[in-house]
Amino acid sequence: MEKVLVLGGHGFLGAAVAAAFAAGGRTVVVRSRRDGVDARDVTALLPCLEAERPDWLVNCAAHVGGIAYNARCPVAIYEDNLLIGFNVVRCARQAGVAKLINVMPNCTYPGEMELYSEPRWWDGPMHPTVLTYGMPRKAVWVHAWACQQQFGLRSIHLVLPNLYGPRDHFDIIRSHALGALIRKVVDAREQGLGTVEIWGTGAPVREWMYVEDAAAGILRAAERYDAMDILNLGCGKGCSIRELAELVRAAANWRGEFVYATDRPDGAPRKILDTGRMQAALDWWPPTPLREGIVATVAWYEQHRRAAAALPTAASAGET
Repeated sequence: MEKVLVLGGHGFLGAAVAAAFAAGGRTVVVRSRRDGVDARDVTALLPCLEAERPDWLVNCAAHVGGIAYNARCPVAIYEDNLLIGFNVVRCARQAGVAKLINVMPNCTYPGEMELYSEPRWWDGPMHPTVLTYGMPRKAVWVHAWACQQQFGLRSIHLVLPNLYGPRDHFDIIRSHALGALIRKVVDAREQGLGTVEIWGTGAPVREWMYVEDAAAGILRAAERYDAMDILNLGCGKGCSIRELAELVRAAANWRGEFVYATDRPDGAPRKILDTGRMQAALDWWPPTPLREGIVATVAWYEQHRRAAAALPTAASAGET
């Protein structure tokens, strides 16, 4: 019965991961800045791992946001994630962690690619809108690979699409497109507004994964996957931002119009994960349809609207 430490475990993804591992019978310890363990600080992280001595370390810690936030804070995003990744790998090795489970975003793939297939992970540059976030996260794999060669560190590296679900972060600037869109549409309905602005043309295609499905996939991969080769966890299909907006409109029962700010950046044109390796290795598929997940997320935001809007800015897919 493995003891699992979830780093960034109070964040959106981390909390779901901690719940999934606990439900799977593991002893789970949650640590993040809220507990005084800042992964950017090796003097905080290493003593924590040495004291807790987990068998598995799940890294959900990150400094992350959408395109607007990446444009606003590129240096902080780059430096924080570089420190987090470096410290996580080095401290896992030094503390004798048996298995590191590292979670990465799909923006670590080349920006101009129709289908994100694992063997092509190195086949081109990342999209410039996410470079300062994706590059430090990709460096974690290189560091872990080196530690495997020299010290025998076991690690797996899981690539996820954009996540969404109840308890997400709904800040207009900080969140990914779906969280911000849900907040804009629900707030417009409540305020009687007739229009909602969306950045870009609405043409880019994105893949979305319900957060509880992502947590279940991470648990299954921790149990069944041991290769250094990256493993995509996703649904293998996506929809355009325009289609996504219509799903949110229907779920929120709003009758206004969307206005597309075409002078704003779209980001990469298409982000879809190839899930063939996932299905072969894990015999698993995320069960929540996008429409159903959006309905649940909109309902949660409607019930917690005031509290969600008042939350301090925090990472959408994890926290440091």
